[in-house]
Formats: sequence, C-alpha cells, structure tokens
Amino acid sequence: MRRLALFGLTLFFATLPATSNYELNSYGFGSGGTADSQTTTYSLEGNSGELNGQPSSTTNASGKPGFIQTEQANVPQLSDLDNDGGIYYNKLHFIIDNQHNPTDATFLISVSTDDFATVTDYLQPDGTLSTTLNTSDYQTYSAWGGSSGSFIIGLLPSTTYYVRLRATQGKFTESAYGPISSQATAGPTISFNLQTSSGPTPPYTVSMGTLVAGTITSGGQTINTTFSTNGASGGDVYITGLNGGLHSSSQSHTITSASNDLSTVSDGFGAQNSSINQTSGGPYSVVSPYNGTGTVVGIVNSTTRSLYTSSNPVTGGAGVLALMAKAASTDVAATDYKETLTFTASANF
Repeated sequence: MRRLALFGLTLFFATLPATSNYELNSYGFGSGGTADSQTTTYSLEGNSGELNGQPSSTTNASGKPGFIQTEQANVPQLSDLDNDGGIYYNKLHFIIDNQHNPTDATFLISVSTDDFATVTDYLQPDGTLSTTLNTSDYQTYSAWGGSSGSFIIGLLPSTTYYVRLRATQGKFTESAYGPISSQATAGPTISFNLQTSSGPTPPYTVSMGTLVAGTITSGGQTINTTFSTNGASGGDVYITGLNGGLHSSSQSHTITSASNDLSTVSDGFGAQNSSINQTSGGPYSVVSPYNGTGTVVGIVNSTTRSLYTSSNPVTGGAGVLALMAKAASTDVAATDYKETLTFTASANF
C-alpha cells in the first residue's frame, strides 16, 4: 500500500523594526554580552553570540566584522604636512583631516624617521616628540590647531619624517592608524650678495666725486645688497669701517664719520639707506642710525653694527645704501681720501 504525504509550506515576511529616529538593521540573537573586566591598567569588553569572519582589505580600505569594530572612531589622516616650501629646517607644519569624527574625539600622532620600521615617536601637546606614549598625547582636533594646524618641532634638518594618526572617543573606540604622510625638513640656508651701482663684480668701488668745502656730496652711486635665510629667527647684515671716516694716507688726515645731520655740522661722513624691501617673509628692515632721511647719516667706523635685520625667515631682502660726505674749509686737500667698508651677513638658526 502506498501512502501519499502532503506537506504545507508557509512563508513568513518581516520588515526591520524602525521609527522616525531609529532603525534596527539586524535580528541578531546570541547569549548576550558580558560585563567589562578591568584592572588599573587594562579593560576588556566581552561579547558573545556575534558572527565572526576574516578581515578583508584592499589597497585603500579594510573591513573587519563584528560588533566591536562598529564602535571604533573613523580612521583619520593628515590633509597637509609641509615645510613651508623649503623654509622649515627644524619643524614641520601639519593639518588633521578628522574624517567627520565628533568634536570630543582625540587623536594620537605618531612620527618616525624610518617609516615605522623600528622608530616610533609620539607628538606631545607642546609639539615635541617623545618615545614614551602618554594619555596626554591624545588631543582633540581643536587642540591640534583645527583647520589652521600645528607644528612638530625640534626636528633634524634635511631629514624625512613619516607621520600617521589614530582616533579614539573613549574606551574600546580607538581606530586603526590612518595612511602615512611623509615630508622632509629643509637644510639651513643663508645667501648674501653685494654689488655697487658702478659694477656687479669685485673690486667694488663707490666714487664720491670731488668734495667741495661746505657742500654735501653723495656721488650718486650706491651699495646694493640682497640677503635670504630660512633661519628661524631671521638674520642680520652688518657694516664696519676700516678708517672711521674718509682718510688721506698722504696727508694723514681723516674726515671723521659720525651719526649726524650733515647740514648742521662743518664736516662729516656716513651712510644712509635709501630703499629696502623683501620678496617674502621678514619684514626686512633697516636699523638705526642708517634709517635717516634727507641729510641724516649713520656712523661707519671700526665698530661692527647691524645695518639690516629680520627676526623671521626672509627671502630676497634687498637694501640700497648711499654714502654722504661733507668737507670743511679746514680739511686738508688731497686726492686719496677713502674708506674701506666690510659687510657681513649672519643667520639666526
């Protein structure tokens, strides 16, 4: 005898529960979670009943299954790491791309000189690096300078630095490290050039022409200097005179240099800046007493004095210096009055 068994198939359809504000994306059932376990140093968040799987990744992205991963902060990166176009030799500027993490998220910045093969330092709140990781190294986006960024300081010149970030927003939320950015610090630089309006090559000379008693003479020729440095505190150009004025060896007589208004004295000699500017950085400025106008000049003698200065890195600092002299009727006539001027440049690294 044959029997025929009939089975009914019932299909159930369900929608995920949702409100206008929330939606449950999974019906997941398990044995539930466990209470956090912790000591004074470590904390453990336990969870059971969740599906597990192998992490998957591509060159630009990775995915890790499980509930814990969904708690983690968004992986941050740097939107900028620069040396200011070759200016910074002992620091680097950076800006964080926080990848839409909330405002109370904090970021750890790790720095290496060998692409994290063996060397890892951590950026401190004061911008310096330390091999020791502290909780205070985690700072908010705004504390790291926000959209203006901040600086990694105390670096070596002409060295490539690798930088990566990770984010956290409390226990069990720390992200993986983001992509690595790299930038080299510049080498310390200083350049100085001098020429006169009478010629671009040595020996440099400036002719004062014929000195007429009671008449202020400049000769119309100038001394033109250019100065550039990436020194963190800028630099200076100095001036020194050999004879302390216009000196005649044949007559053993000197028209003495002094800081004066030549229109109010019987004789004298000095220097006056007539033009100053810079291409970038600075500001590049002329130092008193060489910043006079009209017939006011600054002293030039055996004392080395600052002529031009900048307290910041400067590019293309240019100064034009004029010399002025006035002879008195009591000055001895001679054809060999001269002064030897020395210009020195230094940077403040």
